[in-house]
Parts: sequence; C-alpha cells; structure tokens
Amino acid sequence: MDSKLYSNSLGYAGNNTDQAPGTLEPGMVIDRFELLEKLHVGGMAHLWKVQEVNHQGDSRLPLIMKVPRIKGGEDPATIVGFEVEQMIMPMLTGKHAPKFIAKGDFTRQPYIVMERIDGVSLRPRLDEAPLAIDEVIEIGSRVATALHDLHRQHLVHLDIKPSNIMFRPDGTAVLVDFGLSRHDHLPDLLDEEFTLP
Repeated sequence: MDSKLYSNSLGYAGNNTDQAPGTLEPGMVIDRFELLEKLHVGGMAHLWKVQEVNHQGDSRLPLIMKVPRIKGGEDPATIVGFEVEQMIMPMLTGKHAPKFIAKGDFTRQPYIVMERIDGVSLRPRLDEAPLAIDEVIEIGSRVATALHDLHRQHLVHLDIKPSNIMFRPDGTAVLVDFGLSRHDHLPDLLDEEFTLP
C-alpha cells in the first residue's frame, strides 16, 4: 500500500515526505484510518472524514476523526479536555452519542474516531428564529431525551450549546464534544489538573 504514515508525537508524516510537523493531508493514514477530507478546523481540534483502510470494524458507518490542535503553546485545558473525551466516549452507548470506534495514543498521535452523524446541528436552525412554539417544544423534548439517556449512563455533559447538538435524519438528538464532561466512574481530570493546592 502506498500510504503516508503519521506516526510520531510531533506529527511528522513518515515515508520520506517533506511535510512540516503536524501537517495532515488527504490520503495520509493514521493507524488504520485514511484521511479523506478536512471537514472543520476548530479552536481546539480538526475534524476529518476518514475511512478504515482494512475494514476491521463496521464499514457501513460513516466515520469522522477528531485530532486535537497540539503544536506547543496550546492551552493545557485543550489537552486535558481531549484526554477526558478519549476516556468518556468508549463508555457511552445508544443512539444519543456518536458510536466510538478508536483512539490514538498521546505518545504517538492523539485522535478519536467515531461515527459521523449524517444530520445537522441545532446551530443553523436558530438563524431562523423565532421558531414556532411547537418546534421549540419538539426540539426541547428531543434534547431532554438525549440528556436523560446520557445521565442514566452517569455522564453530565457540561457544554450544551446549539453546535454540540446534532440531529440524525430521523430527528434523534445526538450530543457531541465531551471534553468538558464529567463521568461518575472516571476521575475529573480538569478539576485535578487546574485546582490550586
């Protein structure tokens, strides 16, 4: 296979390429996932459309890879929040969170691969405000159902906002971005890291 490997903690692309540290490009392979298209560049992470190169998992699922922005000088909360998300996502089940697929080690290349939700976020819908009261009730009910499901799994999201609420084509609410979340069965890394003695 003629692929570009991305394999060290500084993010150098291997196989004798001349790319700068941290450079990700379509066609590169990180572990078993090929980067297809950059979908979003955020303040804390990049989102990539990916596919499994050897189809070990559920190949019917569309996949997305979240890669934290770590170039030095980043806010330590970015790194800790990503670690939190890596710990929490494998524990979540059901239709109200993206299905967890894989994660990358911080000593090589941190990432999270998860189900890509084929739907829309609540954010653009709010541009059409004011919404009809029936629609507000329907949206609120669907989001409350998603929150209830995650609370039953011992999770408190703590970053509920329109851009972190997605809707599947059938209308099911899906919560994303668990970097600030707390789970009853896991240590609170953000609190441990940033609480003064």
